[in-house]
Amino acid sequence: MKNMRINKIEYKNKIFDNYNVIIDVRTPLEYKEDHIPGSVNLPVLSNIQRHEIGIQYKENSFLAKKIGAQLISANISNIISKIKFEKKDKILIYCWRGGLRSLSLYLVLKQIGYEVFLLDGGYKSYRKFVVNFLEKDAPNYNYNQIMGITGVGKTLFLKELSKQYQVIDFEGLAKHKGSILGNIPNQIQPTQKYFETLIYEKLRIFNLKKKIWVEAESIKVGKLNIPSLIWKSMPLGKNIKLVSSLDERINYILNDYKYFTSNPDLMIEALRVLKKIIPKEDFKNIELSLKKKDYYELVKSLIIHHYDKAYKKTRAENHSDISAEINLEKINLKNIKKVIALNNFC
Repeated sequence: MKNMRINKIEYKNKIFDNYNVIIDVRTPLEYKEDHIPGSVNLPVLSNIQRHEIGIQYKENSFLAKKIGAQLISANISNIISKIKFEKKDKILIYCWRGGLRSLSLYLVLKQIGYEVFLLDGGYKSYRKFVVNFLEKDAPNYNYNQIMGITGVGKTLFLKELSKQYQVIDFEGLAKHKGSILGNIPNQIQPTQKYFETLIYEKLRIFNLKKKIWVEAESIKVGKLNIPSLIWKSMPLGKNIKLVSSLDERINYILNDYKYFTSNPDLMIEALRVLKKIIPKEDFKNIELSLKKKDYYELVKSLIIHHYDKAYKKTRAENHSDISAEINLEKINLKNIKKVIALNNFC
């Protein structure tokens, strides 16, 4: 065992594409906060076990290591009984900083005969790389914005655009529609760290010389923040503004937010926030429309009394040079495909 060669790798861009399996041996809580996308969580210590060993370590480090070894051994035994990796699989293992937790599973899998590697520096080195990339490299990409007031179909437009061009859908990554009513039922937003990881993982596969299309967002997407240096770079490229009629926007929103109409209780809960910022008389009309289940008038009131007024104050409206304006007479996939085909987004 003492002569066994330990395969360590240092993190470099795209290095993870070379592995069939990536194992994160940290606790479920650590994994939930952030992890390498595509990795599987096989914790060698549970949340409680790691916490208790940490407390014990401060009192008696030798005893803590002994107890930790016992727990890790038992947990690894359970892991081995469940894994179904092929012998030919190339496996990468990491923990917080490439220490005992990842080494413990590495040695066992190595002895079995698997081709395994340790991530030098562990998750900590990966996170450092991501932060450095977002601060130094990401701002230099060629960002271009799809702009427009709420309900004009920017997300649908970007989704179709992504089939031919480089696109980052911040709202999709954040699991939030961006607006004050943007919470999506049964969807939990990722942590800030994992949101940043997802942005990095999108950017790393893009061609630096080609345009990247994004939605002209507020820096906040729900509870999350777009990395500030990326956000500051977004308006510097080409800015295309989508426009459409009020009626088209209302119908698009009714379809896009149909979970609100199918479950009015969700709307009641969401409107509590708006009640604090919309004039009392206007809000009464919104409540009345909701009570009558007149969702067309409800959305119309929301657009007139909140969304359009809020948009007029945004950076996109006031500080972005408009390169072109596209009128979507119909906000549907067929028309958007036609518009994209007739315009150059390269």
